[in-house]
Amino acid sequence: MDESLNSSRPAGTTPDISPDEVRAALRDYFATRPGLDEVRRTRDGRQPSGFDESGWRTLATDVGLCSLGMPLRWGGLGLGLDCLVAAVEECGAALYPGPVRAAVLATWALGEGGLGESALGEGALGEGALGEGALGGLNDAVDLTGTIEGLLAGMVVPGSTLDTEVTEPQSLPLWRAGAATGVLSAVSHGVVAGLAVAEVRTDDGVAAALVILDDSADRRSRRTVDFALPRADVTVTGAPALLITEPGDDAALQRFRDASTLLRAAEKVGGAQGCVSLMVEYAGVREQFGHPIGSYQAIAHRCAQTAVDVVGARGLVTAGAAALDRATFADPDTAVHLASLAHAAAGETYLAASSSLIQVSGGIGFTWEHDAHLHFRHARTLAVAGGTPAEYYDRAVLDGCLDLVTSGVGGKEAVNPVEMASG
Repeated sequence: MDESLNSSRPAGTTPDISPDEVRAALRDYFATRPGLDEVRRTRDGRQPSGFDESGWRTLATDVGLCSLGMPLRWGGLGLGLDCLVAAVEECGAALYPGPVRAAVLATWALGEGGLGESALGEGALGEGALGEGALGGLNDAVDLTGTIEGLLAGMVVPGSTLDTEVTEPQSLPLWRAGAATGVLSAVSHGVVAGLAVAEVRTDDGVAAALVILDDSADRRSRRTVDFALPRADVTVTGAPALLITEPGDDAALQRFRDASTLLRAAEKVGGAQGCVSLMVEYAGVREQFGHPIGSYQAIAHRCAQTAVDVVGARGLVTAGAAALDRATFADPDTAVHLASLAHAAAGETYLAASSSLIQVSGGIGFTWEHDAHLHFRHARTLAVAGGTPAEYYDRAVLDGCLDLVTSGVGGKEAVNPVEMASG
């Protein structure tokens, strides 16, 4: 790539960058640095951290991935969630195993949360959409300046616990006076993470937080079938932690969870698109009876159906991002419904696409050396993260998602997700 996304804006101004431009920049990057190469190295036991850390620094800085959602005052681009889900989707299409989702979520939260100068030092953020008092009594001595600068430079690896559904708040780490103590379960890239995006319990309720992880943290790697998403349980004692939602503010916490759900759905849409690309490529070169197998209806229809499913799932993710990104955020129910539907649809689509990739690839697709099982494993891990597709569909219906397609309910106009996605 000749230049990063960062280079396209004057200092201190919000750049006019579209989701398509974000996609194009990342597609160019992965054209010469395939994410699958890194996943293969992990599969073969040649990459203990689960990803190439020097490659992550290049992606974070030269391409500007960590700058996308970072607020302007921190040298970021301050882009909206529509661009962030586009970035995560493109990384998912390449099956890139680096800490993309955690980095994007952390920087988005810094821009959306009500973080004050006492937490971040001079030049900090003003109040944001996650809550007016999101510091929650944070001790002034806790300063995330160095950590955030390290995140932008790709030197601090972010992780997240938000793929794990929490059924009992007592299992969350306890936050008091700017410090967190307890077990952060299933932290993505937890073996090397220097920052964790997590939920914590406080005396006043559950809140989202950024937890600094240093050498004192006890890290225990988890065995998993997924070579593209390493995890570890991390035990912390008095780790500096910044609340990014106010304790007990359920609306702000739900907004944060919705953003995490949409980013995860975007990665699944990207993974499904990656499967489609591999299917079409193979179907165009593999021949049987003197003809490319893609000329046979059984193969052509399978590829076409998968491509149609990807477009549908992508539309839900885009619409959800638009709903969550609206400046006034006047209709949180729509964002909740779309996030749940996007998660469910994207999960089903990636599951089907990864299975179809194996089928279209024929005998070679079942082998250890072929890339199909790498997508197959990742799809099944992401599909159940935070709940299965069926559970998310049930959740959306119980929450009233049918309001999205009905009019005259409570005096409100009908919501059209397609129009919302297109602005």
